[in-house]
Parts: sequence; C-alpha cells; structure tokens
Amino acid sequence: MENLDVVAETPHYLVVFKPSGLATVPLKSDGPDKDTLLSRVAKQYSEVVTLGRNGWEGGVLHRLDTNTCGLVVIARTQEAFSSLRSQQEAGLVIKQYLAVSSLNRTDLGVGFPVYPYGDVLKEQEVVIGSLFRPFGDNHREVRPVTNDCPRNWKDKSSGSWYLTRVRHLEKKGEEHRFLCTLNIGFRHQVRVHMAWSGWPLDGDELYFGLGGKSFGLTAISVQFTDPGTGKPVKYEMKGVRYE
Repeated sequence: MENLDVVAETPHYLVVFKPSGLATVPLKSDGPDKDTLLSRVAKQYSEVVTLGRNGWEGGVLHRLDTNTCGLVVIARTQEAFSSLRSQQEAGLVIKQYLAVSSLNRTDLGVGFPVYPYGDVLKEQEVVIGSLFRPFGDNHREVRPVTNDCPRNWKDKSSGSWYLTRVRHLEKKGEEHRFLCTLNIGFRHQVRVHMAWSGWPLDGDELYFGLGGKSFGLTAISVQFTDPGTGKPVKYEMKGVRYE
C-alpha cells in the first residue's frame, strides 16, 4: 500500500499531501484501477469515494494538476462536503501556492493579451485578474481575457473574473519564488497568470516555462471554516510558512 502523507485527519475531512506526477482524481472515462490520490486515500478511508456530486471525484473538494504537488482537502461525510463546497463557491476557501520561475520572458506566443505590469512583480504585490477562455488543440490550454480583448475572445470566455494575488518572496540562485493566493480558482489559473505576468513556472512547458526543471508549483496552505467546529482553520505544509 502506498504511503499517505496525511496532514490533518478529523471525523469530517482530511487534508492530504499529493505528490507531483499523481492525478488527484480519475477522469470520468478511467477505469476503477486508475492510480490517483483519491484511490490511494480510499484504501484507508473508504467512505471518501461515496461522496460528492460526481461519483468519480468522491469527496475531493479541489483538484491539483498532475504535476502540481501540495495540499488537497477531502471530505469524509456528505454534510462536510456540502459545507466545504458552499464555502468554496462563496470564495471562503483560501489557498496559497509557492510558485518558482527561473525565466523572465514576455514573448509568450499566441493568444495572450498585453500584460500591464512587467517587472513591477519583483517590487510589489500585484493582483492579477482575468476571465479565461479555452485555447489550443482539444482545449488543453486556457488564455486570460480582459476587457480590452477582441469581442470573440470575450464571447468564448468564462464570464467570471478570477484573481491571483502574487508577491515576490525571494531569489535563490536563478530561481525567483512567488507566493500566489486565491479564493476561487479556474483550471490552470496560477500557471497562466504567472506566465502572463512574464514569469512562467519552471517545468511548465505548456505555458512557456523553462524545461528540464522540477515543476514549480506547490499548494502550501489552505484555510476554511471547519464544518465540525465552526471555527476557522489553516493547514500548512510542514516547515513552510509565508505571511
């Protein structure tokens, strides 16, 4: 049995570390033997697979991309899932990511609007906001959309704005480290907003990041109201704290 790194265990939910390279949940078309974080958790906590709104996603509250590592919240009861889902939809679940980029670039290719901040991101905290639209073969990618974009871009967009608060933390060697905070997320949001800002994530070649390096995105903390106690809680990866 694969080892699980359980950061928190309550009667109502789990907070589990997902390693890079492992899918959070299976696709709807995947068979029951697909190795995912959910399937590994279910071997020890079988109740998590019977919950949620989509049977194949169980009680997982939020997914991380396969190459992203970090903290995932998984409900253990339907009541907890409903409470946490409502908090998430209301923007009350706060997630923080450590983003790493060794490449500052502005030649991002097709589909990106002009980004207004440039090197300001190294000097002050910036809130990056956009709509999103599908892009590329089989809509594998997404692109940011702003009010200044062509109408056909906006017509195909999410219709809702998504915000990522980004703060430069430090430079270690060639690596620049950023703290990214969001409360409502869209697919690939941090990856795209960082690339759009001119700092694509290391290892994220889909969004123009420097190849040959470890994937530069880790979900380091999550904050919400405990559905069992009604009190605010914040869980962090061991040894990681950025205020």
